Amino acid sequence: MRRGFTLVGTLITIAIIAVLAVFVVRYVSGGGGVDAGGRKVPTPTQRARITAGNEYISQIQQAITMYKIDHDDQLPPTLSDLKPYGVTDQMIVDPNTKAPLSYDPATGIVSQTAGYTSTTTP
Repeated sequence: MRRGFTLVGTLITIAIIAVLAVFVVRYVSGGGGVDAGGRKVPTPTQRARITAGNEYISQIQQAITMYKIDHDDQLPPTLSDLKPYGVTDQMIVDPNTKAPLSYDPATGIVSQTAGYTSTTTP
């Protein structure tokens, strides 16, 4: 009796590896695409930029709170007025679009301007 790999066993193994490779390549390359609800799914790079933007917004909100404490509950007129509170030029730019973050001085709401974003309010 000969021992070794059969042609059928080898082909099944190759097919299984190919199917797994499709899923791995799609995951690693970002995939993107559309979810079950018809919404666009961001790639991992876009998700990282969104997360960075959300972190900046959180830090900006903390700076707004400190500004309000120092200025009798007045909101800053612009985000540039928060530089003494640690807000940098890089932080006030949306990492996805490279456009300035949206800021409403009447309400204190800061938000990203890109398509896959969340809004943070004070």
